[in-house]
Amino acid sequence: MAENSSEEQEAVLQPKDYCKLFDPDAYLQFYFSQNAIEDGTRVSLFALPVFAQIMIQQMRPTERETLLDIGAGPTVYSALCFRDVCRQIHLADYVERNLEVLRKWVRKEPSESVDWQPTIRVIKRTEGGPPPTNQVCEEVEEKARGLVKSGGIHFADVHQFDVVPEMQGVLVDVLVSIFTLESACKNYEEYRQCVKNMMRHLRSGGRFIIGSVLEDNVYNSGSKTIFHLLNLTEEIVIEALEEAGLDTKNAKKYVLDGEGVMFMMCTKN
Repeated sequence: MAENSSEEQEAVLQPKDYCKLFDPDAYLQFYFSQNAIEDGTRVSLFALPVFAQIMIQQMRPTERETLLDIGAGPTVYSALCFRDVCRQIHLADYVERNLEVLRKWVRKEPSESVDWQPTIRVIKRTEGGPPPTNQVCEEVEEKARGLVKSGGIHFADVHQFDVVPEMQGVLVDVLVSIFTLESACKNYEEYRQCVKNMMRHLRSGGRFIIGSVLEDNVYNSGSKTIFHLLNLTEEIVIEALEEAGLDTKNAKKYVLDGEGVMFMMCTKN
């Protein structure tokens, strides 16, 4: 990517700034409005429904009952994508304003920031079958909402030993983290430690699904608010996963070179 000017570099916000300066409404409008979904976000959404189908085919229902998404932000797409995989879904994030957006969604309070129907239509298209009606989209959202009600919405800090304090000692069957650690970590040592911290919430034999931004230093969180990213390569991510006790040799992996992102699903040893 092009080098930033010194003024632009000064404007790049750091992990410590998320609680005060991350705007969930701007983020949702920038990435999950109907225009955003049609223009590009859909490319990143295709991998999760594929992983969902693999788990349904390869795991017995009793082996995939619980899911935890660490770093969900203000989004519910993991709940939408994995609604047929698990019986209970937990969404966790560091930013209180994000958690409040999720609570409002669970309570079915109207949102001016996002309509999840365009996202649901992309997910359903990836899953196959005819274009969904509005009623089908509403049913998908309701099912996902019910699973999150059954699970919960929690504070999470990937830098802590117990990443999700309310779930201390709880081991889930499926752990998800999409575009989180590169935003939360300032260096590779922190990154490796945070992967290990998260693994304390995943049972042996459970699945870990990670989405990573590759070879980039910043991202636009909406309203031209630029946040730091830890510059990752595929090799760095895989090395950190292996160090944390994950089987990457038999992983399912998608690298979208044009988008600069990678999705992986692997099993904890």
